[in-house]
Amino acid sequence: MGYIIRNKKNLYIKLSKNGKPVTCSKNERGVFEYQKALDILASLPKTLKRLGFWVEDISGGTNTGGQETVLNSDYIPSGSITRWIEKFGICNDILEEARKRTEELNAELSKLDRELSDILHKIELEPKKDLYKGWLVYKKIKKNREKRRMVKDELLIVSEAPRLQTDTLERQNVKKKVDGLGRRKYRIRVIEETEDGTQDK
Repeated sequence: MGYIIRNKKNLYIKLSKNGKPVTCSKNERGVFEYQKALDILASLPKTLKRLGFWVEDISGGTNTGGQETVLNSDYIPSGSITRWIEKFGICNDILEEARKRTEELNAELSKLDRELSDILHKIELEPKKDLYKGWLVYKKIKKNREKRRMVKDELLIVSEAPRLQTDTLERQNVKKKVDGLGRRKYRIRVIEETEDGTQDK
């Protein structure tokens, strides 16, 4: 364990008692295993993501157990890997657009329902109308119902998308995962012996 999460403003991340990431001072900072640190960074709420946190190695390439550590320093991810940054980003764009559209459609639906309520109350409370004015009221109601049906039909489709988790598909989060591939470590688990019986370090 030798990784911390920090930003340029000397804010650090630790896990609260209920396991949620929160900001803290340097003295209170959490120290994590590499993959754990990446997972925490990727799951930060939007309010914290805006503060520009990153994962930093403070282990110095060794651990307290004296095991040898092999660092991956020249890894370059292939195009077949990096292309997923944009592909997942496009998915996130679409899902985010659907979420916003759902909000717009719900607002439009509420407006149309209020509009119909106004029309019906006017019919109830105003004096009787002649045939022509009655036909105009009929046209208003029909237009309202037709528009409402179109809104509900679109809402039926786009409201399915926001049920999916979109945060992990953001380009920034996927890129951090890809960047992390070039900073992997492996700690030697078996210490080989030389011909004279001594341990080869």
